[in-house]
Amino acid sequence: MTTSERWDPVFVVGCPRSGTTLLRDLLRSHPLLTLPDETHVIPDFYRAYGDPRTAEEAERLAARLLGTFWIGLWQLPLRPADFRRCRSFRAVMELFYDSWARREGKPRWGDKTPHYVLHIPLLAWMFPEARFVHIYRDGRDVALSWLKAGFEPRNLYAAMEYWAGMVTAGMRDGRKLGPDRYLEVRYETLTSEPEPTMKSVCEFLDLPWDPAVLKPNRLRRIVTDHARFVLSKPHIVKGNFRKWTTQMSPDELRVAESVAGDTLERLGYETNGVARPIPAWKRLSWRVQDRLGWAVYKAREKRRGKRHMIEAKLRARLLPRVRVPF
Repeated sequence: MTTSERWDPVFVVGCPRSGTTLLRDLLRSHPLLTLPDETHVIPDFYRAYGDPRTAEEAERLAARLLGTFWIGLWQLPLRPADFRRCRSFRAVMELFYDSWARREGKPRWGDKTPHYVLHIPLLAWMFPEARFVHIYRDGRDVALSWLKAGFEPRNLYAAMEYWAGMVTAGMRDGRKLGPDRYLEVRYETLTSEPEPTMKSVCEFLDLPWDPAVLKPNRLRRIVTDHARFVLSKPHIVKGNFRKWTTQMSPDELRVAESVAGDTLERLGYETNGVARPIPAWKRLSWRVQDRLGWAVYKAREKRRGKRHMIEAKLRARLLPRVRVPF
């Protein structure tokens, strides 16, 4: 089926700091596809509120979503009343995406929210025609970038543990969808061989080849408080990998391989054979430090719409309205 006959949604996923922003901005350069700022809302809001059953419920759900920090960044010409005909959560989200695509003058939309790598089954069920591109990167370089950014993991142990968990979950769930709906992209290959890599991505997405996708089309708005780390470069930086060989100390390399050496090797990344058992008390101390540090960070945030995000997360966890089989 050709592109003109079908416009399947595109979800770019992957552990943060793995090249998801770069890949999104390259795909944004295609004349037929656009991807907005991250959403972050789908899993928690769907589990919290489910499908709207009445016009009033649809309007209230839309108002909550429009009040979130992430959707608010899109600055769409939409009002809660515009959603009154929606009778599914998917329809509500599609109205957001379609509005963005119309403003960009493109027929096809996608989404790049890295953490959705943990929610592929839900998204694949909600959008049964969607295609998923999972980009992954050497976990040691991911950890270096993540810790430098100053959000989420608070220490190397946590960064490597999160990376291994996200990559493993994404590949496990994505591969179940089959090669027609799921594609893996290696960050190191994308940056060293951009043209053949992007040709394979375009082919997977049923997009005609256009060399424009070799230059990032960056979003103009600030994405987060850490925009200096989130915005991609105006061009592909070749050789932007293996930083761990010069920026990690022997002790740090030992921790990294001890936590995720098996995952690194399974993905074809070289290791130095320095993995060692980590005492249980040490693992616990690193995890506690990470969680406490993250809690303090979140408490200090003052983002627009934070209340709606917190409300949805609490409802999804404490009073789940929707139980999905994932």
